[in-house]
Amino acid sequence: MPIDTDAFNRLAIPGLTALTELITKGASDYAPAPEERRPFLVGWGLVAALHRQAAAVVTLHSAGFGHEAAPNRRLIVEYVAHLQWLVRDGDDAVDSMNKAFQYKHAGLREAADAAGYQYDQEAANTVRDAEIPGNSTNQYSNMSKLLDRLGGGLLQSWLSETQLSHATLTAAGSFFRESDEALELFDTPKYDIEGDPMELSPYVAFFFLFFGMVAFNDLMVGSPWTKDLKAIAEAGGLSGAI
Repeated sequence: MPIDTDAFNRLAIPGLTALTELITKGASDYAPAPEERRPFLVGWGLVAALHRQAAAVVTLHSAGFGHEAAPNRRLIVEYVAHLQWLVRDGDDAVDSMNKAFQYKHAGLREAADAAGYQYDQEAANTVRDAEIPGNSTNQYSNMSKLLDRLGGGLLQSWLSETQLSHATLTAAGSFFRESDEALELFDTPKYDIEGDPMELSPYVAFFFLFFGMVAFNDLMVGSPWTKDLKAIAEAGGLSGAI
């Protein structure tokens, strides 16, 4: 039975509006004590970025670019995963994220040196020389490992969006069909399945923003969004999600 995309998307827009209103309600009032604040601060950065990516997905979809929003949909999965990681492992997760940043920054610096690019040496040295304690969660800087650990279909969603987020044969194949009878070249994507899978983009944006905010709610003192999130879930077809 085909998915009623219109029905789902009719739920998505009010849900996204309600989540947007909630995210502007003074989260700083529920920040933990300074010595316990790192997961909260990183979490806020992630959930705020997630909110903007969700808005970008809806904006692209409304302009007829649901196919091209795949990198944004892929990224919102990553933001949700990192928020859930913070809830599970707290400061250890932050240290692992810092360790990953240090490693990637070293690669960036090596590439800049090889090309003769100029940059702030002192700042780069500070990143290089920072002593970051290692812990067992470092393995989850690998996105596949993190998503597999979290479950809930995150890995499958991420891998699916990855196929359209890079220069893959899957992405290229959406724009042509070749048979013994004819060669067809398209300037808009087409799929060999019933319906357009991108048509659910607004609901996908709502779904992942909701679960990202559920995770951030757990990083705030007293989980102040719980009541509102339950009401949004009920109205948005996610009854029992929280």
